[in-house]
Amino acid sequence: MIITDISQQVKNKKRYSVFIDGEFAFGIDGVDLLHYGLKIGQTLERIRYVELLKQLEYTKCRDTAVRILSSGAKSVFTMRQKLTQKEYSPAAIDAVISLLLEKGYLNDIAYAKAFISHKTKINNYGRRRIEQELRIKGVSDKDIAVAFNDNSDEDDLESAKRALEKKLRNKPFPQDFAEIQKLKAFLARRGLGFETVEKVIGEWDKDDCYD
Repeated sequence: MIITDISQQVKNKKRYSVFIDGEFAFGIDGVDLLHYGLKIGQTLERIRYVELLKQLEYTKCRDTAVRILSSGAKSVFTMRQKLTQKEYSPAAIDAVISLLLEKGYLNDIAYAKAFISHKTKINNYGRRRIEQELRIKGVSDKDIAVAFNDNSDEDDLESAKRALEKKLRNKPFPQDFAEIQKLKAFLARRGLGFETVEKVIGEWDKDDCYD
């Protein structure tokens, strides 16, 4: 196998097309081209060629993962999904995820803690709703439990109060039984438990429902 041509790509000046035996073989960044010392007329043994392709895929997969993380933290499951959608091989994906875990760029417990904080303070969600969403994102029950750190009862109560306050802003607390049940259903849909909902409804001071 002989490298017969190396040409700069038209659409991306930082990448080059490598031709082997007169046919296009693969694309490569200029930095990697220098790193692997590829030159026109160079003979490549098949073993080295296969290994080179694996290394190039790994590098491309790693760079894609970095771009994905630039938009925000991800769970391991979500990262694997996104890389799979890019059609990288399982071996490349496993290697990249192992690297990200080792370097701390992927951490399901840290991810879950940040997710819990955001959903509690911004969305006023309760533990049940948050747990459900974290499971969808592939976070294990064990990691979810560690992330909550047994402080969810107080957090749920505060979330319920904030959600109810927002719902009743500039409105009087309803006296009609059916309307109160609607409020309870509204809080329940946010993943707040029965006891929390009953407590916050029962303790709600009607004089506080006005800004």
